[in-house]
Amino acid sequence: MSIPRRIIQTHRNEDLGRAHRQSWIDQHPDYDYQFFDDARCHQFMAEHAPELLPTYDKLPLPVQKSDLFRYAAIHELGGIYTDVDTICCAPLHSYLDLDTDQLIAGMEMTPAHCAPGIQHYTTYYCSPFQVLQWTFAASPRHPALALVLQRIRFYVSQMSEAQLRDWSQALRFTLELTGPAVFTQVLNEFLTGTREGRVAVLPRMVWGAYPGEQTRPENVAQVKVRHLFDGSWRPDRPPARPKPALRYSIQL
Repeated sequence: MSIPRRIIQTHRNEDLGRAHRQSWIDQHPDYDYQFFDDARCHQFMAEHAPELLPTYDKLPLPVQKSDLFRYAAIHELGGIYTDVDTICCAPLHSYLDLDTDQLIAGMEMTPAHCAPGIQHYTTYYCSPFQVLQWTFAASPRHPALALVLQRIRFYVSQMSEAQLRDWSQALRFTLELTGPAVFTQVLNEFLTGTREGRVAVLPRMVWGAYPGEQTRPENVAQVKVRHLFDGSWRPDRPPARPKPALRYSIQL
């Protein structure tokens, strides 16, 4: 099944990230564009994924709810999800095969690219091959997204609301519960052949370049999405600066 030409974004209200969002609209005039504020996210979960609504309501942090919504929305509708603090630098169909690929993600980090070293990596990243989820695309009902949703629902069911509130004070916990950790864990099962379903991971520079890399002359042609970290939920930690001499350039 192909990936629909649909772009989905979400934030607390429509005034946030308007200029960045416009870059996606301008580059894709023929795509279905949908923006969801908090009220519309809740309505969507109630109408399209009612079995997940108790999980959604139980999550204490807005970023956790946003994570669950993005997986559910793309699972139900198909298309491309991207954060509101991303800038589109090229039409998706100019470099992606939306008719053939079924799930497309971007590589975020590997130990070889992490300049700060082992302690930093093991604190802020969750896998030797970490996949980002500020931008991803999939066909409707992709089994990887179904599994991500299933795992989050299970994890949340094992904790009380008080426990979730307490544990969510730890930054790492959200990464593991709803963020790139659970997304990466599931996708790696598909990439290694443990589960059936097509998954493609783009080279890191395409969607995963950090701000200091994005406008370097040698990188401009590769960078298709610029993530600005404007709405970062981790203000205490600037993004790691990967080693500029290294490149990750395989297509899985």
